[in-house]
Amino acid sequence: MLKAIKKIRIYEEVVGQLHQLIDAGKLKAGDRLPSERELAETFRVSRSSLREAIKTLENEGLVITRPGSGTFITAVNVEAIIPSLASLLSRGKDALLDLFDMRCLVEPGIAALAAERATPADILRLKASCTKQEQQIKRETSAVDSDAAFHLTIGRATHNAALQRLVASIVEILKPIRETSLQTPGRAHKSLASHREILVAIERPDPELARRAMQQHIQAVEQNVLAPTAHTRPRRPPVGEPRHTSRGPGAHSRQLSSPEVSHSSRRRSPSQGRQAPASLMLESVIVPQREDGGQP
Repeated sequence: MLKAIKKIRIYEEVVGQLHQLIDAGKLKAGDRLPSERELAETFRVSRSSLREAIKTLENEGLVITRPGSGTFITAVNVEAIIPSLASLLSRGKDALLDLFDMRCLVEPGIAALAAERATPADILRLKASCTKQEQQIKRETSAVDSDAAFHLTIGRATHNAALQRLVASIVEILKPIRETSLQTPGRAHKSLASHREILVAIERPDPELARRAMQQHIQAVEQNVLAPTAHTRPRRPPVGEPRHTSRGPGAHSRQLSSPEVSHSSRRRSPSQGRQAPASLMLESVIVPQREDGGQP
């Protein structure tokens, strides 16, 4: 079925390219961005579009503008949470189950929110991650980086700075597990298929479908990682099924469910204006500057 071509706002393309530089480590915490004039010339956009891009990055908590000093990449403070959670990986399979419980509580809701808020630029980045993952699988090379990039991009598609940082910490914590899991025969192809199902749900957009697709993806990974062991922890019910717990006399039973909050007012909409400029090779143009004036 034919669909209307979605346009991308110019500032969204600028935001996306700066995101890529940050993810690739080309721009690090403390780096100062070039001046507004230099960035506008580099991206070949108006200063108003550039200011809107910088404002978006500030709202996401990725940059901070200091009058008289410039705009700087902020530190994504996931270091405080990573050591304590990562230490669980050395405490056996029960601890791994706890980590997967955390993922099943958090990531399906993030995927649902991404379905509500994702912009056309976010969708393009998700598709690019899937394409890269497919190419790596065909070359029989590690697809760990593209797999992780897909989850990071979903977090970014929520346009919520706190959730973006949470996803970044989860990705970092589970890096060793992702390395092992994707080496299991056939697992990389299954992971790609799951990612595409999540992408379809987000692009549709269908928040509940995205929630279920992410839940199933995480449970499949959990089963793959923990299959060699004989653990008998009760299986989680599928998303949407009531979860009943029984407690002792006088205790109240309760049903756990994901909070439903309307975010429609923050839904990003495609523009009706100009097409975004072609992708620029910024790595060779933008030279990060440290706050002290030096280069890294």
